This record gives sequence, structure tokens and C-alpha cells, in this order.
Amino acid sequence: MSSPALDPAVIATLRQLNQPGEPDVVREVLALFRADAPGRIEAITQAAAAGDSAGLQRAAHTLKGAAGSIGATEVQRVCRALEEAARAGHTGPASSSMAELHHAFAQVRAAIDQLL
Repeated sequence: MSSPALDPAVIATLRQLNQPGEPDVVREVLALFRADAPGRIEAITQAAAAGDSAGLQRAAHTLKGAAGSIGATEVQRVCRALEEAARAGHTGPASSSMAELHHAFAQVRAAIDQLL
């Protein structure tokens, strides 16, 4: 059995941040990630295609952190692998990881859509 696209413990922690009469923190954070992630994925794709290891490392690091903040563990895992490869100067493996990243993000987007 595969793990959920979003870690329920992270979502529960975010829910604890809700304050009466204030906007729903979970909705806001998830909507922001859903809107922001495609641009970050595009930055990763462009850096990998250009062989820009510094740009790939930076873009993967940024998306990894955002994914971690919402419990998107598979997106976070793929970004960590991309970041580590880029740090070592390897952008070649990025192409196979990009398919994984797109798949993981599609699953996260579907999970977010269910929660929103």
C-alpha cells in the first residue's frame, strides 16, 4: 500500500493553527502550494534541461521546503534527490526524476482538491 500524498499528521498540525473567526490555515496553505508549485516545477525542468546545476539545486530546495510544510512527502523525496544530484554537479538524472516529480505533484494536487 502506498503512503498518502499528504501526510495526515502534518495536515492535523496545520489544523491546530486555526483560530476562531480567522481564515482556515489549511485551506490557505494548500491553495498557495497548489498555485505556486507548477512554477517551481517549471524552474526545476528548465534548470535541468539547461544543465544548470546551481539553478536546479536552488529550485529543488525551494520546492522541497514547500512540500515539507504541507506534508507532501513524495514530492519532498524527489526534490531532495534532485537537489543532492545537482549539488554533486549531476543534472542528467533529473530527466527520470522529472517524471516522478510530475506524478507525485499530480497526486498531491488531487489530495489538495479533495481537502479544499
